[in-house]
Amino acid sequence: MSLCAELLERKDEILEIAARHGARRVRVFGSVVRDEETPASDIDLLVEFEPGKESP
Repeated sequence: MSLCAELLERKDEILEIAARHGARRVRVFGSVVRDEETPASDIDLLVEFEPGKESP
């Protein structure tokens, strides 16, 4: 299964976990979104946190 397909399959779970940590926007970018992933690809996320929250 591709990383993009797995992200889509687990979208609700990912957003729920992010929300518990104060994230209000989670965006995916990079090779996975451009359909250029390789076996060595990682997942690039851009996360916006609620005011007063910091990344873990």
